[in-house]
Amino acid sequence: MRGLHALRAALLLAAGLVAGGQSAADEVKALGPGEFEPAKMPSGLASLCLREPDLCAPVNPVPLPLRLSASELDLIAKINRSINHGIAAATDEELYGLEEYWTLPQAAGDCEDYVLLKRKTLAALGVPLASLLITVVHDEHGEGHAVLSIPTAAGDIVLDNRRDEVLDWRATGYTFVKRQSAANPNVWVSLAREKLQATNIASAPEAPPTD
Repeated sequence: MRGLHALRAALLLAAGLVAGGQSAADEVKALGPGEFEPAKMPSGLASLCLREPDLCAPVNPVPLPLRLSASELDLIAKINRSINHGIAAATDEELYGLEEYWTLPQAAGDCEDYVLLKRKTLAALGVPLASLLITVVHDEHGEGHAVLSIPTAAGDIVLDNRRDEVLDWRATGYTFVKRQSAANPNVWVSLAREKLQATNIASAPEAPPTD
């Protein structure tokens, strides 16, 4: 519950900053990482779209940023935790003998597989797919990693297989590289002005924390 309380506090802080008369640019930055030029879709997702086109079908137009109630935040946190603990961490090499293979996991998977399952699960509960954005980041060690980000009216939140807590995007310690566009999840956009290298996804996710 500490993670959930921290998330709520961060969201309230973001809302307070927006109400405090920031510039438009600062306001956007407070809510989420800025979107810049088009970016290349990760090769693993492109291959998945060819194998299972229904998973990459066009979605409804982007909704306004979600306004999440406390109960909805609770549900999102529970789903994040449940999937983190229900899927064993394993690399694509271990599971499929491939360097990169995106798929919906059955019992084990790596970071992008957790993201795909969380996206599918939340969409089935009514969260618009256009608000469930697969996102590539660089972690604290500069390694590629995948998370699920959700734009909300008080700031983007992040679901991560390495943490049970759902965090405000600024609290992750990650560098945001690129993600699905909120306007069209089949298009990817850069989240950094610099030309960052190594956008392949790391295939060695950390095991989720234990109680």
